[in-house]
Amino acid sequence: MAAREQRTVPTGPSDHDGVEHWTTIDWSRHTRDTVIDGRRIRYVDYGSGTPIVLIHGLGGSWQTWLENLPALGREHRVVAVDLGGFGLSEPLPAPAAMATQSERIVTLMRQLDLGPATIVGHSMGGIVALGIVAAEPDVVGRLVLANAGGIPLSPGRVRIIVTGFKLFNLVFGRPGVMRAVARRSRLRNALFAGFIGDPRTMTAALAAHVVPAIAAPGFVAAVIAASEVVRTLNAEEVECPILLIWGAADRILPLAGAELLVTQLHDGELVVLDGVGHCPMFEAPERFNRALLDFTRTPDTAGAST
Repeated sequence: MAAREQRTVPTGPSDHDGVEHWTTIDWSRHTRDTVIDGRRIRYVDYGSGTPIVLIHGLGGSWQTWLENLPALGREHRVVAVDLGGFGLSEPLPAPAAMATQSERIVTLMRQLDLGPATIVGHSMGGIVALGIVAAEPDVVGRLVLANAGGIPLSPGRVRIIVTGFKLFNLVFGRPGVMRAVARRSRLRNALFAGFIGDPRTMTAALAAHVVPAIAAPGFVAAVIAASEVVRTLNAEEVECPILLIWGAADRILPLAGAELLVTQLHDGELVVLDGVGHCPMFEAPERFNRALLDFTRTPDTAGAST
């Protein structure tokens, strides 16, 4: 086992000065649609270099990664995908299995000649990412799990998560409700208080893109599909290098699970972001981007001994 030590990325000056802010970029120039198995998939293709594929979590979309795309795109070709039933990708046919989400991304990667790529999965996107590794390991060079499925979870914890998300969707799963939340800072702060360390990190500009997408037609089906496979995942069997990026204040997938998982990995490292909750990509984008880019620059040490 070649697990690397846990480290913390401290708050500090950005090492990505001069990166264009996402609000100044015309994203329509980088937005694409394709059809796989008769259903539209929306994705963004930005930057150039060795590929990174970004997979959002439950209620997310490619816009989940707006705070990351400009910095990552300076060194990499970055493809951020709307999963089936989320964003502007059409819902999957029933049953909407996690394996089908993984298969569709593999097909897209082969269409775009992206492999082997660094695959980044946030939350539920980590389940999809691990499915890609299990089914088609040749398209994955490195794996990043950001507060993601794949850590050890008890049956009780899974039930709590599933029930909580179903109730959340019952209350907030209507587009009109989410548009109102996006416009009002007090509603945003209340909505995200249980998800992120500091709700103010969800800015009004970002909320306008991210929050309405939470009311997704594929939400409930994805909750059910994820719950069916989450405890059968075997991240410890993955051979490629793995980086875990974890917000220390995550109440949904606690840091303790990531600390346990990293000790079981063949070639893994855990980066902890203090003061950050479940969504490190926009809660602490500079630290998140720094950790991810450092990982992509590190030589492959798989198989080395510690």
